[in-house]
Amino acid sequence: MAVKQGKRSVRLLNEPLAEAGAARKTPVARELSTGTPNLVNPMDRFVGYKIRRIKHAIISELNGILSGFDLRIMDFAVLSIIETNPGIFQNEITRLVGAEPPALVLSLDRLEKANYLLRQLSPIDRRLRTLHLTPEGKKLIKKVTARVEQQERRIKQAIRVDLSQFVAGLDDLMHIYGIV
Repeated sequence: MAVKQGKRSVRLLNEPLAEAGAARKTPVARELSTGTPNLVNPMDRFVGYKIRRIKHAIISELNGILSGFDLRIMDFAVLSIIETNPGIFQNEITRLVGAEPPALVLSLDRLEKANYLLRQLSPIDRRLRTLHLTPEGKKLIKKVTARVEQQERRIKQAIRVDLSQFVAGLDDLMHIYGIV
């Protein structure tokens, strides 16, 4: 089942994959096919174009998940990284997520104000700050991660080839485009 969100239809989180993929047409394609038969989007032959469209759908869904926790994607990334690397330096997170420092600082300010993380002076270099999750931050990241993992399971179910080879191909593309 899809719901209208602005100009686009978005599939609900609890919609089974079989139902979503049964027709293999987007809501727009279904609407167009009823009025004008045999319309073809020539862009669909390009892998990069398909990846872009899928990326937008996944990010839209992820934003919906995170908004339920009053978080943004950057906030989720920051909390996840700090959970995995307690005591990480602020500038190391910037490098890991590939974000501009001002965007990271805004996220850190939001998360600190919400009492999800603490910035502490580094015992090694007092010019640097280490980052740690608060007990509230640890509880939150567990809840959020559980919801995001539901989305991940659905995405992985839709991949009909060997998942490890698919992920390795994505890793190769990231290296080719200098993302890693």
